[in-house]
Amino acid sequence: MPTGQPVRLSRDGRSLGSGVVDCSTPDGSIIWVVLDGWRERRMFHREDYVQVEINA
Repeated sequence: MPTGQPVRLSRDGRSLGSGVVDCSTPDGSIIWVVLDGWRERRMFHREDYVQVEINA
């Protein structure tokens, strides 16, 4: 996922929030997102079962 891409995150049908992709690994197994209202980025692993959707 490209840096700067706005995204929505959810898990088990519950919203985790929206933010912007700060970085991702080439294989997409890990992404870092700066969530709206947060100063620091958070890391999400593929194994976290977080759904990432493009926020248009």
